[in-house]
Parts: sequence; structure tokens; C-alpha cells
Amino acid sequence: MKTVMTAVANPIINEKLKNETNIQIIGNDIQYKEGVIEALEKNKEINYLILSDILIGKELLIELIKKIKIINKNIKILVILTEENKKECDNLISCGVEKIFYNNNVEIKEIVKVINEENETDKLIEEINSLKKIIIENNNKNNLEKNKKTQNKIKKENKLKNKLLIFNKIKIINNIKNKINKYLPKKLINKNNNIKSEVISVLGPAGVGKSIFTINLANSYVYSKNKILIIDFDILNNSLHTILGLKKYSKIIREKLKNNNLINSKINIKELTIKITNKIDLISGINLLFDSKYKISSEKIYNIINELKEKYEIIIIDNSAECFFDYTKNIIENSNINIFITEANLSEIKKSKNLLNIYINKWNINKNKINILFNKFNKNSIDINILKNIFNEFNILGKLNFDDKYNLIINKNGITCDNKIMKEYININKKIEEENLTKIKN
Repeated sequence: MKTVMTAVANPIINEKLKNETNIQIIGNDIQYKEGVIEALEKNKEINYLILSDILIGKELLIELIKKIKIINKNIKILVILTEENKKECDNLISCGVEKIFYNNNVEIKEIVKVINEENETDKLIEEINSLKKIIIENNNKNNLEKNKKTQNKIKKENKLKNKLLIFNKIKIINNIKNKINKYLPKKLINKNNNIKSEVISVLGPAGVGKSIFTINLANSYVYSKNKILIIDFDILNNSLHTILGLKKYSKIIREKLKNNNLINSKINIKELTIKITNKIDLISGINLLFDSKYKISSEKIYNIINELKEKYEIIIIDNSAECFFDYTKNIIENSNINIFITEANLSEIKKSKNLLNIYINKWNINKNKINILFNKFNKNSIDINILKNIFNEFNILGKLNFDDKYNLIINKNGITCDNKIMKEYININKKIEEENLTKIKN
């Protein structure tokens, strides 16, 4: 069994690896570069270190790896880079890095595969060395047993060859299976894997930060889910594409708009989809699926969501703040989790109470379907215990602290944020999962 230490500033990877039977995770996930050196000096028997370039610290990644190799020259290092950089990759490989992954493509199973393949290779090497030792010992025995020794040697060598053949066959079969899965229809794969889609609806008054929350929540799922979709259903004031630095419509739709072909051609969901990363997609022009933005049937909402659930594990819908859109009611009813975002000040609480009153009394939405989250929390906000008392009819997910770096996310058109912010979202992510499980049990 291989001993592994993680330093990726993301506890999810550490927790996932603890569930693997052939891997022993040492300690918790390390959050800063200096902590890696401290941990390795205390435990020099680590076989693998999984290291990310997003760790906090002044040390350059290449210099950090050199220091690690001085402490433990036999340690094997797997590096996760935020983005691909050939020059940096060459430098890392030259310093003895075993494998390089990229942040938007890395999956737990790929990390486990690298470590497990090494386990299998080590076992084979041990067997080969053991056989060599036996052969050498046999050669030093009396000539009277020479024939017997030769026969034993041949048998053991044949046994080893058979093991190597079996190992190679398994690798070939797995490669073929992966290639077959690659070309299977997506829907078929989803059904066989029993993917259970979750639909998360983001609600609240205008200006409370629904769009930034939606983007960061999607990003917090990249280590645990393979296919994530964001839908901008704020038809009047959609802004997700602007924050992400994208055009509102996909290339296919832009061509149809350019040639005035939208009226004569039927638009499907696939044509509206814009790829943000390897795991995250965006739909920002969903209004094109409806004849009027004011008349959207509940049946069509239901069919759209069900169609998307066949492809995506997580669907996050950013909704309009306007209460005169009845389709928001249909989205709430068709979502597993509804997150209502508000700010912790008197003005926003008043707006939120009015909007919630429409949901509950006019639309007859069950209070149990609404989860409250306090955004942009700071030292001048209303005390959290008072807020819990004000919204005591609803489930409280918690609070997200205000951070100046939110403006950087918007202005830089980025979908990633720093570890401090992401840690808050991972905690909210866990509470969402717990709330969903509770509702399933009930």
C-alpha cells in the first residue's frame, strides 16, 4: 500500500482518496507551501505527494519541488497546474515530477490510476527480484541437484512470464473498454451509470450577488462532478455571459441570427450550449426557446429540465429577481434545492420578505423548498442569530463573507477564485448535499 500526502488546497480530493482501498492518506490536505516542507520533515516515508500550483506561499513551485527532493529523494510527485504551460511542464519533469495534470481536466480516478499502476509494477518487480535471488541461490548448490534446479528455474520463469502476460492483457482490455465508452452515446452511458441529476435554483432580489454565487457554486463542484450546467434564466437582465467574458449566444445561434434563420429553423438545447471548461457548460440564450419571454409554459420548463438531466449531474439555474414571471414558480417546483440569497441589511431583508411572501402566499410554494443564504456578510451586517430568528420559517444554509476579490472575478472574466472563497463554497456545497439527502429520506 502506498502512502500519499495531498497539498492541493482542496479538502475534497483528500477525502475522496481516503475512500480508496490501496492508498493510505497521511494527514489532512495542506493549504500552503511552507506546510508541505514542515509535513515532509516530520514524515519522510511518504511515497507520493499530490501538489497544486494554487497553494499560498512566496516560494516558486519549481524551488519548492527541489527542496522536497532534498528531504525525500525517492518521493514521487504528481502536480496539478491551473493551466497548460509547456515550458513550465518541461522544467517540472526535469526536476523529477512523475505526472502533470491540469485543473479543469483532472479527475480522482486518473490520480488513483497512476498510483495503482505503480503498485502493480512494484509487485512485479518484487517478484522478479525474488526469482532472481532464488535462481542465484540455486546456482550455488551442489551439482547433484543441477537438473532439478534447472527445472525449477524454468517453471518459475514460465510462471512469471504468464503473470506478465495476464497483466498486459488486463491493460489492453481496459484500454479497449475506455475507447468503447468514449464512442457510446451519452444517454446510454448515463443510464448504465445511474446518474442522478440535481437541479439547484438560485433566487433572490436584484443585486444580492446571484450570478457570482451561481458561477462559484458551479466551480465548487468540479472535483466531485463530471458534467455541470449553468442556465441563465434571468431573461431581462442576464449577465452570466458578461461576467465570464463570453458572447451571449453560441457560434451556431450567432450564425442563424446573422442570416435571419431563427424563424424558419427549430432551435434545440445543444445549439444554445456554450462550453466554459471541460466540465462546465453555460446556456445564456434560453429565451430563444420560447415564443414570448412573458409566456413560458410550465410543461415546456418541465421538458427542458428533464432533457438536460439526462446529460448533466448538476444543473444550476440563475433566476430573475422579478416576481411577475410565473415561469420562476415552475423552476422552483422542478428543482431539488432552491437557494434564496439575501444581504444582511434592513433594506435587502425587506425586499426579500416581500419576494418570499409572493412565493409562499401567491404561488403556494412550500416553505420547506426554500433555503436562505446570507451573502456579502461583513462586520457591519446584522448578527447571524438575529437573521436566523427573522427567517426562522426557512432552512438556513449559512453565510458567505464579503471579499474584494469578487470584483476581480468579474473584471478578469474568470471562473476560478482563491482558496479562501472556495473553502466557503465547498462548505455551502456540503450543506446543500445534506439538505438534499434529508428531503430524499423524508
